[in-house]
Amino acid sequence: MRSSIFISLTILLASSIATARSFTLAKGSGYSVEPLYGYETVYRSYPKGHLATRTMYGLRLTAGQDILSAEAEYTRASDTETYSTAPEKIYHQDDKYKLGIRSTYRFNNYFFSTGRLGAQATQGKEETTSGGVVTTKDKDLKYDPYAGINLGIRLGVFSLNAGTTMVFKDYSDMSKNEFQHTLSFGVGY
Repeated sequence: MRSSIFISLTILLASSIATARSFTLAKGSGYSVEPLYGYETVYRSYPKGHLATRTMYGLRLTAGQDILSAEAEYTRASDTETYSTAPEKIYHQDDKYKLGIRSTYRFNNYFFSTGRLGAQATQGKEETTSGGVVTTKDKDLKYDPYAGINLGIRLGVFSLNAGTTMVFKDYSDMSKNEFQHTLSFGVGY
Protein backbone atom coordinates (compact mmCIF):
# COMPACT_ATOMS: atom_id res chain seq x y z
CA MET A 1 0.00 0.00 0.00
CA ARG A 2 2.73 2.47 0.98
CA SER A 3 4.77 1.61 -2.10
CA SER A 4 1.83 2.29 -4.44
CA ILE A 5 1.23 5.66 -2.75
CA PHE A 6 4.94 6.47 -3.06
CA ILE A 7 4.94 5.52 -6.76
CA SER A 8 1.83 7.65 -7.40
CA LEU A 9 3.37 10.65 -5.64
CA THR A 10 6.62 10.18 -7.59
CA ILE A 11 4.71 10.20 -10.90
CA LEU A 12 2.84 13.35 -9.84
CA LEU A 13 6.10 15.03 -8.84
CA ALA A 14 7.76 14.13 -12.14
CA SER A 15 4.82 15.49 -14.13
CA SER A 16 4.83 18.67 -12.02
CA ILE A 17 8.50 19.31 -12.80
CA ALA A 18 7.74 18.95 -16.51
CA THR A 19 4.95 21.52 -16.33
CA ALA A 20 6.35 23.83 -13.64
CA ARG A 21 6.76 26.62 -16.18
CA SER A 22 2.96 27.00 -16.33
CA PHE A 23 2.63 27.71 -12.56
CA THR A 24 2.51 31.35 -11.57
CA LEU A 25 1.49 33.02 -8.33
CA ALA A 26 -1.57 34.67 -9.87
CA LYS A 27 -2.82 31.52 -11.57
CA GLY A 28 -6.02 30.18 -10.11
CA SER A 29 -7.35 33.42 -8.72
CA GLY A 30 -11.08 33.40 -8.23
CA TYR A 31 -13.51 31.52 -6.03
CA SER A 32 -14.94 28.03 -5.58
CA VAL A 33 -17.95 26.42 -3.94
CA GLU A 34 -17.65 22.83 -2.69
CA PRO A 35 -20.35 20.62 -1.20
CA LEU A 36 -18.60 18.33 1.33
CA TYR A 37 -19.22 14.78 2.43
CA GLY A 38 -17.02 12.71 4.68
CA TYR A 39 -16.45 11.16 8.07
CA GLU A 40 -14.73 12.24 11.23
CA THR A 41 -13.27 10.61 14.31
CA VAL A 42 -14.08 12.35 17.58
CA TYR A 43 -13.17 11.68 21.20
CA ARG A 44 -15.96 10.99 23.70
CA SER A 45 -15.31 11.23 27.44
CA TYR A 46 -18.77 9.99 28.52
CA PRO A 47 -19.72 7.41 29.75
CA LYS A 48 -16.03 6.45 29.49
CA GLY A 49 -13.23 7.62 27.18
CA HIS A 50 -13.51 6.28 23.62
CA LEU A 51 -13.32 7.30 19.95
CA ALA A 52 -16.43 7.55 17.76
CA THR A 53 -16.63 7.73 13.96
CA ARG A 54 -19.51 9.44 12.22
CA THR A 55 -20.50 10.90 8.86
CA MET A 56 -20.58 14.61 8.13
CA TYR A 57 -21.75 16.92 5.35
CA GLY A 58 -21.43 20.61 4.61
CA LEU A 59 -20.26 23.38 2.31
CA ARG A 60 -16.93 25.16 1.74
CA LEU A 61 -16.38 28.56 0.09
CA THR A 62 -12.91 29.63 -1.07
CA ALA A 63 -11.82 32.97 -2.54
CA GLY A 64 -8.40 34.33 -3.47
CA GLN A 65 -5.36 33.18 -5.39
CA ASP A 66 -3.45 29.91 -5.37
CA ILE A 67 -0.68 31.30 -3.18
CA LEU A 68 -3.11 32.53 -0.50
CA SER A 69 -6.88 32.16 -0.26
CA ALA A 70 -9.51 32.63 2.41
CA GLU A 71 -11.89 29.80 3.25
CA ALA A 72 -15.14 29.47 5.16
CA GLU A 73 -16.71 26.10 5.87
CA TYR A 74 -19.82 24.76 7.59
CA THR A 75 -20.33 21.09 8.46
CA ARG A 76 -22.89 19.14 10.46
CA ALA A 77 -22.25 15.74 11.98
CA SER A 78 -24.48 13.56 14.15
CA ASP A 79 -24.39 10.08 15.60
CA THR A 80 -26.21 7.87 18.09
CA GLU A 81 -24.43 5.56 20.54
CA THR A 82 -26.40 2.70 22.09
CA TYR A 83 -25.41 0.93 25.32
CA SER A 84 -26.81 -2.07 27.22
CA THR A 85 -26.73 -0.17 30.54
CA ALA A 86 -27.78 3.34 31.54
CA PRO A 87 -27.58 5.63 29.70
CA GLU A 88 -29.09 3.43 26.99
CA LYS A 89 -28.75 5.92 24.16
CA ILE A 90 -26.73 9.11 23.52
CA TYR A 91 -27.39 11.29 20.46
CA HIS A 92 -24.75 13.87 19.48
CA GLN A 93 -25.15 16.65 16.93
CA ASP A 94 -22.41 19.19 16.16
CA ASP A 95 -22.41 22.23 13.90
CA LYS A 96 -18.87 23.28 12.97
CA TYR A 97 -17.80 26.57 11.43
CA LYS A 98 -14.29 26.96 10.05
CA LEU A 99 -12.60 30.18 9.03
CA GLY A 100 -9.05 30.08 7.73
CA ILE A 101 -6.49 30.43 4.98
CA ARG A 102 -5.21 28.01 2.38
CA SER A 103 -2.41 27.79 -0.14
CA THR A 104 -2.56 25.70 -3.30
CA TYR A 105 0.27 24.27 -5.38
CA ARG A 106 -0.54 23.04 -8.87
CA PHE A 107 1.58 20.05 -9.90
CA ASN A 108 0.40 20.48 -13.49
CA ASN A 109 -2.78 21.58 -15.28
CA TYR A 110 -4.82 18.83 -13.61
CA PHE A 111 -3.42 17.85 -10.19
CA PHE A 112 -3.03 20.10 -7.16
CA SER A 113 -2.43 20.01 -3.41
CA THR A 114 -3.71 22.42 -0.80
CA GLY A 115 -2.57 23.14 2.76
CA ARG A 116 -4.99 24.83 5.16
CA LEU A 117 -4.88 26.51 8.60
CA GLY A 118 -7.51 28.22 10.69
CA ALA A 119 -9.91 28.08 13.61
CA GLN A 120 -13.04 26.02 14.12
CA ALA A 121 -16.04 26.99 16.24
CA THR A 122 -18.14 24.03 17.41
CA GLN A 123 -21.63 24.19 18.84
CA GLY A 124 -23.93 21.27 19.38
CA LYS A 125 -26.33 19.35 21.53
CA GLU A 126 -26.42 16.01 23.30
CA GLU A 127 -29.57 13.99 24.05
CA THR A 128 -29.24 11.26 26.65
CA THR A 129 -31.92 8.58 27.08
CA SER A 130 -31.81 6.79 30.43
CA GLY A 131 -34.74 4.75 31.73
CA GLY A 132 -37.02 6.24 29.05
CA VAL A 133 -36.26 9.82 30.13
CA VAL A 134 -34.69 12.05 27.47
CA THR A 135 -32.38 14.82 28.69
CA THR A 136 -31.17 17.44 26.21
CA LYS A 137 -28.01 19.41 26.90
CA ASP A 138 -26.70 22.22 24.70
CA LYS A 139 -22.92 22.16 24.39
CA ASP A 140 -20.96 25.34 24.97
CA LEU A 141 -19.42 27.08 21.97
CA LYS A 142 -15.77 26.02 21.66
CA TYR A 143 -12.94 27.31 19.48
CA ASP A 144 -10.06 25.12 18.31
CA PRO A 145 -7.28 25.50 15.71
CA TYR A 146 -7.08 23.18 12.69
CA ALA A 147 -4.61 22.20 9.98
CA GLY A 148 -5.11 20.00 6.95
CA ILE A 149 -4.13 18.94 3.47
CA ASN A 150 -6.18 18.23 0.33
CA LEU A 151 -5.25 16.50 -2.91
CA GLY A 152 -7.33 17.11 -5.98
CA ILE A 153 -7.84 16.97 -9.69
CA ARG A 154 -9.21 19.88 -11.74
CA LEU A 155 -10.95 19.59 -15.09
CA GLY A 156 -11.92 23.06 -16.33
CA VAL A 157 -14.08 24.74 -13.71
CA PHE A 158 -14.77 21.45 -11.89
CA SER A 159 -12.61 19.79 -9.26
CA LEU A 160 -12.66 16.63 -7.17
CA ASN A 161 -10.88 16.85 -3.80
CA ALA A 162 -9.98 14.40 -1.04
CA GLY A 163 -8.67 15.83 2.19
CA THR A 164 -7.93 15.29 5.83
CA THR A 165 -7.98 17.88 8.59
CA MET A 166 -6.85 17.65 12.20
CA VAL A 167 -8.68 19.77 14.79
CA PHE A 168 -6.47 20.28 17.86
CA LYS A 169 -8.61 19.71 20.97
CA ASP A 170 -5.95 18.71 23.53
CA TYR A 171 -2.21 19.27 23.05
CA SER A 172 -1.30 17.10 26.05
CA ASP A 173 -3.14 14.02 24.68
CA MET A 174 -3.14 13.87 20.87
CA SER A 175 -5.58 10.92 20.88
CA LYS A 176 -8.33 13.39 21.90
CA ASN A 177 -7.93 15.45 18.71
CA GLU A 178 -10.49 15.20 15.90
CA PHE A 179 -9.72 13.95 12.40
CA GLN A 180 -12.02 14.94 9.54
CA HIS A 181 -11.74 13.17 6.19
CA THR A 182 -13.70 14.71 3.34
CA LEU A 183 -14.52 14.19 -0.31
CA SER A 184 -15.76 17.23 -2.20
CA PHE A 185 -16.81 18.19 -5.69
CA GLY A 186 -16.05 21.82 -6.44
CA VAL A 187 -17.13 24.39 -8.98
CA GLY A 188 -14.95 27.47 -9.26
CA TYR A 189 -13.98 30.34 -11.50
